[in-house]
Amino acid sequence: MKIYKELPTPKNTVWNKNILFYKLPWRLRYFLTGIKNIFKWMPTIYHDRDWDGDFIYKILQKKIEFQRKELVKNNRHTDINRNNRDMTLALNLLERIREEYYQLECLDYWEDTINFENVLEKPNSKSVKIKTTDERFDDYLNKYPSSVRAVIKKNGVIENKKTLCLEVSYYNHSKANKLLFRILEEKIPYWWD
Repeated sequence: MKIYKELPTPKNTVWNKNILFYKLPWRLRYFLTGIKNIFKWMPTIYHDRDWDGDFIYKILQKKIEFQRKELVKNNRHTDINRNNRDMTLALNLLERIREEYYQLECLDYWEDTINFENVLEKPNSKSVKIKTTDERFDDYLNKYPSSVRAVIKKNGVIENKKTLCLEVSYYNHSKANKLLFRILEEKIPYWWD
C-alpha cells in the first residue's frame, strides 16, 4: 500500500520565475498544455475499466495527485500548506479505501485452518470445515474502542468476537469513506491556483 507524504513547499513562487512558456501566446500555451495532459493521463486511462468502482477511485486519486503537485510547485497563495495537508490526507484515505485496508485489517488477528471432509451421504462430495486455530480478537477490538461502541450501539451486543471484529472492520471502512467525501466536499472549493 502506498503512503503519501506531504510535498515540500518551494521557497519561491512561480511568479518569481522567468519562464519562456508564459511568454508564448495563450492559444499556443492552451494547445501545448492539452497535449501534455493527454500524455500525462494516458497510463491511467489505458488501465481504466468500466466494470468496477475501484477505477473511479483510481482516476480521482490521480487527479488529486496531479493537482497537488501543480499547486505546491507553483506556490502562489498563502494556504498552500493547508491544501497540501488536506490533499495528502485525501490521497491516503483513497489508497486505504481502494486497498480495502480497514476491511481486511481484522484478518491479521486470527488464523483459520480449512479442511475438506468427505460427505457420507453423497459420494464424491466434500464439506468445508473452518476452525479458528489462533486468535487475538481482543487486541483488534482494543485498537478501535470507539468503533466497537458504535457497532454495539447500532447492532446491539454481539457475543461472537469474530463477528464483532468483522462488523468493526466494515464500520471502519465506511467511516473512512465518509471522511474522504466530507474532506472533498469541504476542501475542493479551496484547491485552486
